[in-house]
Amino acid sequence: MNVFIKISRIPFVSVLLFTTVSCLNEDVQKSKSTADTDNADHIILINPFEVPDGKLQGSVTYWEACRDFLKKQPGYISTELHETIKDDAKFELINVAVWESPKAFAEASKKMAKELGVTPPEGLRANPSLYTVIRD
Repeated sequence: MNVFIKISRIPFVSVLLFTTVSCLNEDVQKSKSTADTDNADHIILINPFEVPDGKLQGSVTYWEACRDFLKKQPGYISTELHETIKDDAKFELINVAVWESPKAFAEASKKMAKELGVTPPEGLRANPSLYTVIRD
């Protein structure tokens, strides 16, 4: 059974929501040409995590709880968690998720902040930002 400290969730969720709002204020919904495919309008969340020593498994467990919550939300498409193979990497975990729109992601994130009921391991630092694909 995982036990989390309730107070640690507030800074993590604040960072996530602050970044989401910042991303929404940017011009991420630029007009796309009609020749673009439907998935060109999707947005990509790239969220590298700084994981404290000894907190990898707890961080993965926390990510799984977030994934399980978010995949049930409108606008969710997919997500993958990546682990570095380099011993001294700043970001030990990187989450890459696809959402239908910045709005769908923002609404799901706000709902998760209120309802998830699980907190991240102490010291876990998220660095999320939303992106659009400009080349492939």
